[in-house]
Amino acid sequence: MSSTNIPMAEIRASFFIECEELLEALQDGLQAIDDGADDSETINVVFRAVHSIKGGAGAFGLETLVRFAHRFETVLDEVRAGRVKVEAEALKVFFRAVDHLSDLVRASRDGVDLPVAEMGLPFDALDAFLGDKTFEDKPDEEIEFQQGEGIADDFRT
Repeated sequence: MSSTNIPMAEIRASFFIECEELLEALQDGLQAIDDGADDSETINVVFRAVHSIKGGAGAFGLETLVRFAHRFETVLDEVRAGRVKVEAEALKVFFRAVDHLSDLVRASRDGVDLPVAEMGLPFDALDAFLGDKTFEDKPDEEIEFQQGEGIADDFRT
């Protein structure tokens, strides 16, 4: 590896370490909601964790991770707006989505692909909360990232 790639490798390694922290915050936030916390700050912590993972993944061109995080983030945005209620069934889907997001983070870190069969169910389960806003009706959309968006900006609270 050339010396010019070492800083990017270090930044990428830091991203994956931060992902583990964000996944833990996400899991803790969902557990708090499951335990009865339905305040907007807890919901925002959950949203920001997924948003930060998506932003960092975009910076590294991790498209599979970006697409799933974007889908999860969209549903969580609907929760923040009050259009999706977090009830028992939603929590089951969200906890499964966290597991899938964790798998995608690890696969991205390790440079391996998850089996295609594992990809559809988490997407479909999240889409069920979007009603008319499903992603199936749209062609693959470009997800834009702005410099400074994501990891460090959203993680500091």
